[in-house]
Amino acid sequence: MKRVTKLCWMVGLLGWLGSGADPLLAATSTNDLPERYFTAAFQYPGVRLSPEDSLNVDVRLKNRGRSDETVLLEVTEQPADWNVEIRRYGTAVTGVFLPSGEDQTLTFTARPKDRNLKRLPEGTYRFAIRAHTPDNALVRESSLVVTVSSGEHGPERITLETSYPTLRGSSGDKFQFSLDVRNETGQDAVFNFRATAPQGWQTSFRPAYESKQITSLQINAGSSRSIEFEVTPPYRAQAGEYDFKVEVEAGRARAEKDLKVVLTGTYDLKVGTPSGLLSLVTERGKKTTATLLVQNTGSAPQREISFQSFKPENWKVEFSPEKLENVQPGEVKQVEVSITPAEQALVGDYSVSLAIDGERVNRDLEFRVTIRAGATWGWVGLAIIVLVVAGLGVTFHYLGRR
Repeated sequence: MKRVTKLCWMVGLLGWLGSGADPLLAATSTNDLPERYFTAAFQYPGVRLSPEDSLNVDVRLKNRGRSDETVLLEVTEQPADWNVEIRRYGTAVTGVFLPSGEDQTLTFTARPKDRNLKRLPEGTYRFAIRAHTPDNALVRESSLVVTVSSGEHGPERITLETSYPTLRGSSGDKFQFSLDVRNETGQDAVFNFRATAPQGWQTSFRPAYESKQITSLQINAGSSRSIEFEVTPPYRAQAGEYDFKVEVEAGRARAEKDLKVVLTGTYDLKVGTPSGLLSLVTERGKKTTATLLVQNTGSAPQREISFQSFKPENWKVEFSPEKLENVQPGEVKQVEVSITPAEQALVGDYSVSLAIDGERVNRDLEFRVTIRAGATWGWVGLAIIVLVVAGLGVTFHYLGRR
């Protein structure tokens, strides 16, 4: 009896595996993953849209084998008058590296080739993709059927809009996108928010005009709410374009919006002398020079750096070169400063201030210029002393004889 029971159990297990069950489940239960195994499929193989919608469907890839895989992607079926792309963070891709045990989500986008069409044409459209390894040892295919209809009983949907999908600023700024979320699902619902951002960036959601951060929010049927999506770049982020994706879900309804931040970089300057000293010694009417080192310590190029001086009356200050153009991040440039006191300047200490004006940043330096007596006047003074001493000697000698 026990042998019969065991045999029936084995037959049932084999029948369950042969009926199409995922062999990965059986392997996982015994901690014995297959050498190579991955899946690739549309997350929603059937989608119903209204003409006002856009077609964006996630493609999910999972590697459940022991080996890392490179998976190539191609579109094998599409309407002739549609453009189709598979994207990741706004970049069109034809393949993806899939390490063992990891998942990837790509976005399948499609739209009519005729850009004059403001609405999707009604009808039923079929798309198909093929994912395979370079050696074609593993091949996965998946299809998507899209129905575009403007009928009264349309699909549950969420409208997600923004007036400014692209923001521009420096690396030290925070960027806030204002998003309008409208509940068109026909019932009150809790909306969940999720963001995909480049590595190192911080993101958060807040209700408009409020400071508390949220990950979900209840919106009544037919109503809309304004949400602030804030992103903060990492310290010294490089100038360039950065893509973000915001996703909103409520039950079966889902919407997403692609956003972009254009970083112009940070602007900073460091100015000083090679020795660190800011003092000079000269004589009236004689030119003295100092070397300035100007370094771009920001992450954005400085397209133009100019110089100004604030000096005593009738003094002369010159810069060589007069301007610095296109100073790259980290680059150091040398500038010679010539200071010529006035001919009538008195002996003593004077202050000469320099203003270094870069793009969105400026720095100030103050030099102490000491004017000493000239060598000629020293000899004149010595001659006067000698004459005075000689005169006193002659006088004492004459008076002594009397």
